[in-house]
Amino acid sequence: DEMIWRRSCLAIAAAAALAGMSAAQTALTPPKPLVYYAGQAARLTSDRDALGGNPFASALVAVLKENPRTLADFGAQLSATNARYSRGWQQAQLPRSLPDPKWRIDDTSKKRVALVLINADYSKSNGVYSLPGAAFDAQRVPKALIDAGFETLVELDKNGEAARRALADFAKLSEAADASLIYVGGHGIQHRRVVYWMMGDYPEQDAKWLPTHAISLDEIGLAGRARDVNLVLYASCRDDPFLK
Repeated sequence: DEMIWRRSCLAIAAAAALAGMSAAQTALTPPKPLVYYAGQAARLTSDRDALGGNPFASALVAVLKENPRTLADFGAQLSATNARYSRGWQQAQLPRSLPDPKWRIDDTSKKRVALVLINADYSKSNGVYSLPGAAFDAQRVPKALIDAGFETLVELDKNGEAARRALADFAKLSEAADASLIYVGGHGIQHRRVVYWMMGDYPEQDAKWLPTHAISLDEIGLAGRARDVNLVLYASCRDDPFLK
């Protein structure tokens, strides 16, 4: 009986240790990013609406002013307003499911951080036009986020190396936050089911430059490491000019 008791104790201790390791690993793993696309796959987005910028940016600015209470409210309002400002051209694609639809995005007691990544100057790219609307968004989107209580960083017209440094810095910052938000604006594509944000010095119309002169949205999403929710708002196009 004593031997059985000892074996039971060891089994319980081992199970407890395993559960503790699992809990610790869970605590160290941030929630997967919730991605909000301005438009659908294979579609372009607009650089300028009646307000002077991307309709998705116009929608974000308007929705943040309305102070949405929950994640569910935020997505619904963002989608409807994006469609309205784009006159139906941009139909947002929202996350399929939310970990907690009632999570309060307006909770000022939470630490919320944001990173705005925008490329507007494509004068160094071959065959790619610059985006005055995106340049305007680089001013108004950060202001709207700051006004809503987000600690906000802005990266405008950076090359791939500088943008990746900014993402690494934001990853460290967001680890200590309850929520993170990354806004992505500028030229973008969706090539072979992978969505990319294009740098302002894209050499030529060829997919071979994607690894060095573009950053995948999957890589960008890894920079959101907040404890509760991590949002990625992608305002760029999802067409494929390299499709053959």
